[in-house]
Amino acid sequence: MSIQKAEAEIARLAGSGMAIAMVHQGAQPYALVRNIASPVPPWGSAIHDILIAIPNAYDLGTALDAFYLALPYSFSGGTHNRVSGQAVTIEGRNWQLVSWHYPDGKTFRLGTDNIESHVVHCRGFFLERGAQNART
Repeated sequence: MSIQKAEAEIARLAGSGMAIAMVHQGAQPYALVRNIASPVPPWGSAIHDILIAIPNAYDLGTALDAFYLALPYSFSGGTHNRVSGQAVTIEGRNWQLVSWHYPDGKTFRLGTDNIESHVVHCRGFFLERGAQNART
């Protein structure tokens, strides 16, 4: 397991005021990010918590991708079509995987991108910013 870089990034972000912490479910580490802002409407709440799975080989160059959204949530009075992946229970809360990936030709690049830039990418989901799987 090689996540020392991720642990250092998360500690730095938390120290700068971001509501972020490292949590684990078994051997799988996650970045738990609280209070992601979203517009109301269409979202039923002005803030959301997300989980980002940190690959155990993050330090070796494995990219970040997608995220989990804390349940329950509402979008336009129902659910969002991209919140349709695996459901997990972590830290006593239920989360569902969001299919939110980088646009074609704009992949996560270790050395340029990091956990902070991935959080910004995930915020784009709530703001309906374009990505290869933006809501239709």
